[in-house]
Amino acid sequence: MNNETFDWNSRDPLSAEVVAYAQGQKRLTASGISKNFCIGINRANRIIRQIEELGVLTKKESNNERIQD
Repeated sequence: MNNETFDWNSRDPLSAEVVAYAQGQKRLTASGISKNFCIGINRANRIIRQIEELGVLTKKESNNERIQD
């Protein structure tokens, strides 16, 4: 997905905050997001999928690391 066409308003309100949190993280997990943002695991998983679509994160590697672009 192209950054110029990405509409933050159509995504979870925490998406931008999670992207900022992800900066410098080697591992980003739904449970980590859930704990840090006091949200449910299902919402955290949806946010991860949304920011993957944006291209901020890669798909999960076999060692559970998500390398940021």
